[in-house]
Amino acid sequence: MLEVKKISWREISNILKRRALIEILVTVVILVGGFFALHLGRATPAAPAKYNATSQILLSLPESKEQVVLDQTVNPQYVSTFGQAITTDLVSKPAQKKLAAWGVTLSLRKLEKMVNVHTNNNNSMVQINVVAGKRTTAKKIATVYAQVASQKVKTVMGLGRGQVAQRTQVNQVVALQKLPVKRIIVVIAAAVILGLASGCGVEILDRRIRSPYFANTTLGTTPLVMAAQPTTTQLAAVRNTLDIALTRSQVILAQLPVASSQQRAAIQALAQQYAATGERVLLVDLAADAAMLKQLALPTTPADYQGDSVATLPQLATAAPVLLTLTELKRSLARLQADFQRVIFVATGAQTAGNQQLLLHVVDARLLVLEQGVTTKQAAYQLQQQAPAPFSVVLYLGN
Repeated sequence: MLEVKKISWREISNILKRRALIEILVTVVILVGGFFALHLGRATPAAPAKYNATSQILLSLPESKEQVVLDQTVNPQYVSTFGQAITTDLVSKPAQKKLAAWGVTLSLRKLEKMVNVHTNNNNSMVQINVVAGKRTTAKKIATVYAQVASQKVKTVMGLGRGQVAQRTQVNQVVALQKLPVKRIIVVIAAAVILGLASGCGVEILDRRIRSPYFANTTLGTTPLVMAAQPTTTQLAAVRNTLDIALTRSQVILAQLPVASSQQRAAIQALAQQYAATGERVLLVDLAADAAMLKQLALPTTPADYQGDSVATLPQLATAAPVLLTLTELKRSLARLQADFQRVIFVATGAQTAGNQQLLLHVVDARLLVLEQGVTTKQAAYQLQQQAPAPFSVVLYLGN
């Protein structure tokens, strides 16, 4: 079982950044779904449907008075003043009495609140709007107001006359219920929290290593962070780490929990780094070269190497995996050490059984190679827990 040593807020921040796309998508989906659910789950409008009745009055001047106003048109100020007068008691009281005769009984204050008057500076039309809960009530109030107001033009203004321009029009106005602010805040907060949680959840479900944080905490070691294609400086740092920690590191084991071409290229580059200092270096693939190692345990087998700066062993065709004994491994290794200053073994897989387990008892140091997005946490943890005493360095290919 993998262990978690501590929580790093910086690592959590890095996780949120890595999974930003998933978090944004989840947040948007929850927001859309939440507002859609609020809309569907919304009760019928709390307020009943309203009806808007409209009537219009056309103001005009008597023929004998037309010259009073410029261009023989009704002055806009005249129209505006009369529009204001319609909402006062001068028109409201007579309209209230007439409405009572029509079966509509309302207080004067309530009646005046139901009536709105609109005028336009470009014409002499006055529009009366009435909003009521019943269609018949709205129509009656608008009709009566238009009639009374047209009759009161001369009385109120002392000039001109009014005429009802059109029959009262009634439209239904549905009173939509607004979404509650508290529920909107809850939906937004839930979307943000679940969006961020989704990023962390995906990170937890992803069993691949995504940052050096895993090595620092679970593996309990500080890795040497290297680029996917390590630079000369980074490879030199690995070599110096081994040279400083060990007076003798002739035999090195590079363990690849889950191998990839980049990891193998990194080990090849490390071998080249040693070769560049003048050393003779041998690179051995433990799985592919096990048969040749078994042959080299026999003194009569000639040692035949391939390659120049970094040598390799010749391949022997075998139908089944070859399992070495500890004695055979020591004998073959002794012959290799006599010919090379540096022998680097490469072992692939998370299990340390078989040849890899034997090799761990005879090497001077081991390199655990982790690659971001490739190596699984379980495989790395398993190798780290099963490894015996040799000095180990963790190489992390990533950022």
